[in-house]
Amino acid sequence: MFGWTFSTLTLTLCLVVGQDTWTVLIQSREAVTVTEGGTVTFRCDLRSSNVYYTVDRYTVHWHHSRDGPVILSHYTDGGVYRSKQRYSERFQLSRNVTSNSFILTIRELQLSDTNTYFCQIWGDIFGNGTRLNVTSANVPVLLQSPSLERVTEGHTARLQCTMRNAAVTHTDVHWYWEQPGNTMQWGLTHDTRNITRRSSGFTERFQSSRDSSNETFILTITNVQPNDTGVYYCKVWGDISGNGSQLNVTDPLADPVLIQDPVVSKVPEGETVEFQCAMHNASVIDTDVHWHYQRPGSNRKWVISHFVNGTLTKAHGFHDRVQLSRNVSRNSYILSLVNVTRNDTAVYSCSVWGYIYGAGNQLNVTEQSGNWLLMIIIGTTLAFVLLLCIFLIVLLYMKKWACFQFRSKPEGTSEEELNTVYATVSEKVQKNEQAPTPLEEGELYYADIHFFRKKTTGQVMVMTEETTEYATIKHT
Repeated sequence: MFGWTFSTLTLTLCLVVGQDTWTVLIQSREAVTVTEGGTVTFRCDLRSSNVYYTVDRYTVHWHHSRDGPVILSHYTDGGVYRSKQRYSERFQLSRNVTSNSFILTIRELQLSDTNTYFCQIWGDIFGNGTRLNVTSANVPVLLQSPSLERVTEGHTARLQCTMRNAAVTHTDVHWYWEQPGNTMQWGLTHDTRNITRRSSGFTERFQSSRDSSNETFILTITNVQPNDTGVYYCKVWGDISGNGSQLNVTDPLADPVLIQDPVVSKVPEGETVEFQCAMHNASVIDTDVHWHYQRPGSNRKWVISHFVNGTLTKAHGFHDRVQLSRNVSRNSYILSLVNVTRNDTAVYSCSVWGYIYGAGNQLNVTEQSGNWLLMIIIGTTLAFVLLLCIFLIVLLYMKKWACFQFRSKPEGTSEEELNTVYATVSEKVQKNEQAPTPLEEGELYYADIHFFRKKTTGQVMVMTEETTEYATIKHT
């Protein structure tokens, strides 16, 4: 009888308290961003209709998630529990009775401190959580691709969210979903421990993963359904969002068809080759295109994408000799390779919607064997032209010389008369049969030399002794 009375009294008291008392924990900021090495303070305010419910009466626990383990505890006697060595003295716990707040202060912040912090009392009352983002210097930037993804019902969609200025392994990612005519709603969260929390509308068909080599978050949707159509946004740090990826789920009977031309191209090194990818059942102006190549003995690899907004995304290390364009009149995508090399030999294929591919273009790059013959022909031609020019110059010079000779010849004069010069010499010493008297050293014979033309009627110029040139004749 007594036991029944005590239980009834206890239940009655609990009902009375439950009717008259409400208690909540309110955390001051939903998200805060702090530079590495700095200090941050979180407040967890206790609000209750019962004035006797004050922070000095209760132990507070801190978590990284509502269903996660306790990382820190602050007891009423001032004692502190730390779950791991990483939660060292840098993490300080205190109370402010005046504001009725539990306080968590973290000094000398590290990148690994990036997380969400929840306060909790009584085992079932949690705060709304505060997101802490620790950054080195720059705020992260999220780039989503593709901007538009068309996938046939029943197939798989793959949406990417690349992050700059932060590491995906140290950052939680949140995926949001916005359907036409509806507000944006939270879909799932993938934290740094690889734990995924989903809303009721996001089933196991929605899988989140990370690619640390490219600093990319990936959302994979298998067996897509028509009601999956919408815009998907990735978010980090609670307030940094990507530009969104539009997912359109289409009827299986309306898939595009890609036809590539030419099938095979044989091009010498150094030339430019152009491939066309014509699309049927869809328009090139509102469809992203992706190009791939496959070398002999290797798997097919993605190299470049051309999005409807005009932006290009290239694989790491892919050369800049590639040019992409659209031909709206032919509803075709165009891939141009400039100054091709032997290493460009491969099969090039276009794709849309992530799984629809063209048959491919086979590119065979050959050596420049024909260029040597062309160079020899050009060299021989230039040499012949040079010799011809020299011959014409010599011929012209000889013609001018002959003309000059003809004009300087006196009328009625033969060539022999013109070119013959006669001279008479009057020797000072006449010849005789006797031997000439030997000359002393330094003695000279002198002669007057008279020059005149044969059979000339003009006056003969006589060179006098003053104008006579002398020759020294040495007798031995």
